[in-house]
Amino acid sequence: MKALDVYEVLSSAKPEELRHPCESLDYADHVVKTTMMGYPQLAADSLLNPDLIGRLADVVGAIIRQLNLMFMEPIWVKKKMEDLIIQRGRAYDVLLEIAINLFGLEREWVGFTDRDVEDTLKIIRNTLSLWENTERKDFGSAEVAKAVVKMKIEDMKKVMRGDPRGIKSMVASMGENVERKLKEDNITLSFLDALREEIQTNVYYVMSKRGMCRFGNDYALGLRWLRRLGYVQVSTNPVLAAIAYRDDPSLWSKLEDYLRKNPDYLKGIDEHQDELAMLATMLALWPNMEVFRPVFYLKEFSDGMISYQLNPNVADNVDRSIEDALKIYKATQEYFMKYDEYLLWGWSKDVERGRPNIVFKVAGSSPAAIDITSILESLGIGTNNTITFTVSQEVALILAKICGRAKAVKMGIKTTKVYETNMGGRLEGHLREAKAAQLIMEALKRFEDPEAKLLEFCRKLGVPAADKTEAWTGATGWGYNFTAKSLEEKVVLTSFNQYLKTLDNEHLASLLVEAKLFDSKDKALNYLMDWEEAIRLAGTLVAQRVWWIFFSSENKVKWINYLISEYGLTR
Repeated sequence: MKALDVYEVLSSAKPEELRHPCESLDYADHVVKTTMMGYPQLAADSLLNPDLIGRLADVVGAIIRQLNLMFMEPIWVKKKMEDLIIQRGRAYDVLLEIAINLFGLEREWVGFTDRDVEDTLKIIRNTLSLWENTERKDFGSAEVAKAVVKMKIEDMKKVMRGDPRGIKSMVASMGENVERKLKEDNITLSFLDALREEIQTNVYYVMSKRGMCRFGNDYALGLRWLRRLGYVQVSTNPVLAAIAYRDDPSLWSKLEDYLRKNPDYLKGIDEHQDELAMLATMLALWPNMEVFRPVFYLKEFSDGMISYQLNPNVADNVDRSIEDALKIYKATQEYFMKYDEYLLWGWSKDVERGRPNIVFKVAGSSPAAIDITSILESLGIGTNNTITFTVSQEVALILAKICGRAKAVKMGIKTTKVYETNMGGRLEGHLREAKAAQLIMEALKRFEDPEAKLLEFCRKLGVPAADKTEAWTGATGWGYNFTAKSLEEKVVLTSFNQYLKTLDNEHLASLLVEAKLFDSKDKALNYLMDWEEAIRLAGTLVAQRVWWIFFSSENKVKWINYLISEYGLTR
């Protein structure tokens, strides 16, 4: 077998449709069947069950017994080569996934003991070593093992692969580090050893394990690797979904398959562009939700959330926003009712299946956000308020959450984790731009030809300035362009984050000195630096103030009493 052939067979193998209802007899049967249908990650995640504490090694031993029969059978029973590769590849894959889950924070969330972990890893390592040796004996090399490991490393290396700035992600760097430590004569075990070291020495893993912080991600790929490091949340939107499609072209195949099965989406495309964008985002979203689904259940809905942006074009319309949210929520619930048959096999029947681990991003850019937030929360659907910069905004929206959640609790609905995003960076950016525009305009007033001086200044900053009499159009640094016609508008364009990242800018200081606002460049820079340092604190100060209002020791008890008196809740 050639390595490229094996890799191509495995990477192009399509999973079967999950069968419903799930008819597994026991855990071993369940994991093996799920694996051989093409879902080794789902099969491994189904073992993240607190009921298996103290029994994990026995269950994995039963799984290995069945997989080993499949792996060894072709020695005596002739099998089609492609089927042999896929069967053995999936067997390797599920054991690697079980092991990697035990390296990560998942084992802590489940509560597996050290003995559970080490006994299970020992039998997995023994099995992988035997299988590799069997491959070498039969074919001269362990090509299936190599291909499976290669696929996992490629999965790590594709994170931010298409970044136009050439930035390499942490996960991709981890993959490269692991790749360098692979041993040709011991491929799977060297992979596991290198990966365990990468995970357990990672600063995010260490901080998560010590309870120092909780981490989320703002990118749709590589999340399974981040989950091992303790990440418990991801934020997404159509723009981030588009980046995921860029970096993982296989998502296009999933979209095409879905559209073939649901051709109504293709009728009147021009009138349904928002719906198609929502669909494409959902198809990138569901795999993210699958990754964090074990966290969602192991943490009893307090983590494992995917934050999804509602259509910003209708953010000021309560009814349209709620309608969009319910469409997404119901479609997602239907999807996960089937998925959870497999993930939560063996869990108590009392555990609710299908509940989406999603919170909706509700833009706080209009008064409608208050009603949208409160209504969704009252339905047991979590929210994440964004486009929020000020104390008054955030307080009003948190009060809306409290109102909605109180209604849900009174109906016995278990609430989920929710978020209030303090967009400190955006606030600081706005303050910086406003101050820069003020200073530039003040300086220009001191020149005989302000627009000529502005044009000269802009060329130093790289602002796409045209002739004095023409309109200027340039990027803002916030994802949109700005067209400036008047002098005032051109100053605003010049002040955007795209061109002035910080106030303590050499060119800005020189302009202020030339305008005789300061005696020297050093004085101008000191003045600008003082402003820059003050502005950098703005977002944090807002967050601190909001935290104090709701969560400080002197206020928290007041809010508890308020909930009791206002909504009739009990402790």
